[in-house]
Amino acid sequence: MFSSDYWQARDRFRQAAQSLNCVLETHPIKALGPQGRSLSIDIARYGSKSPHTTLILSSGLHGVEGYCGSAIQMATLTDLLPQLTLPKGVAVLLIHALNPYGFAWNRRCNEDNIDLNRNFLLPGQSFSGSPAAYGQLDSFLNPRQPPTPRDPYTLKLLGYALRYGVSSLKKTLPVGQYDFPQGIFFGGQAPGQTQQILVAQLPIWLGQSQRIVHLDLHTGLGRWATPTFLVKPQAHQNDLPWFQQTFTAAGLQILGQQGATYVCQGDIGPWCQALMQGCDYRFATVEFGTYPILPVLKAIRAENQAHGWDEPGSPTYTWAKSLLLEANAPANTEWRQAVVAAGVAIIHQALTGIDG
Repeated sequence: MFSSDYWQARDRFRQAAQSLNCVLETHPIKALGPQGRSLSIDIARYGSKSPHTTLILSSGLHGVEGYCGSAIQMATLTDLLPQLTLPKGVAVLLIHALNPYGFAWNRRCNEDNIDLNRNFLLPGQSFSGSPAAYGQLDSFLNPRQPPTPRDPYTLKLLGYALRYGVSSLKKTLPVGQYDFPQGIFFGGQAPGQTQQILVAQLPIWLGQSQRIVHLDLHTGLGRWATPTFLVKPQAHQNDLPWFQQTFTAAGLQILGQQGATYVCQGDIGPWCQALMQGCDYRFATVEFGTYPILPVLKAIRAENQAHGWDEPGSPTYTWAKSLLLEANAPANTEWRQAVVAAGVAIIHQALTGIDG
């Protein structure tokens, strides 16, 4: 189910959606891929034409993570949905490649170096500010030079951990920043194209649906090939038992609780819930684990160096791109089979419990 690049993934998604008689839409973005090829966010809608309940499966918000999300969407279209009879009034909405630029260029970020899962700010939040220690870490996080495999990354990170403390680093590195446009985890200075498309189209796609379950597919966080659900409890406290009962095979982390992973600003879930206020909108980020956090961070850092400071096609540029690709879509066959199987099982569980 894994594709070799963004265009193969997009073509296969479109073909599978058409074979299943889905309603298919294409929304181009104003950025180009390698060789000047066009890019788009693609939508497939399956099931009821006037749904009261919709399951959303979105992929590729962090572009390079789209390989896995697209594979799970493909398996859903070709293997799962043809075998199911959806309950009356239920639809499935598949959003393919929310960040097509990042997918096509094997980047986490979009064409403006925006980490899109830091870009969806709520009313009253501003595109400014950074964690207190980010500026002090900027020279380490965002070296102004091409990447190199010989960089003593681990030793440098250990030095900063000893200097600032591990807890401080966890609160600084991944949560989002708005002051360093060439840096990692940059949330932008205005809504990106993806947000602009969603604000105009999501209410149309959902129609009269009053219950929405939205699973946003990611990779890189958690145990190898294992799904982890990340749920923010603030908006829908009563939904937590539903997530726990419905997705019995997946880990569940309630963000903000002690021991849970970091809480970032500008993530897509609360924004969608605010946009569709009045609906029962249940959102979870679903992470499929790859490597430990330190090598994943190393890959994000190296690719950002290559994008900003290296020559495309150079050996170090190619190395950094391959490092990020492996960190988010491991070539290991067993990993790929396991995450697709787990993803399809999760979607089946969602469709089984969606009216509960």
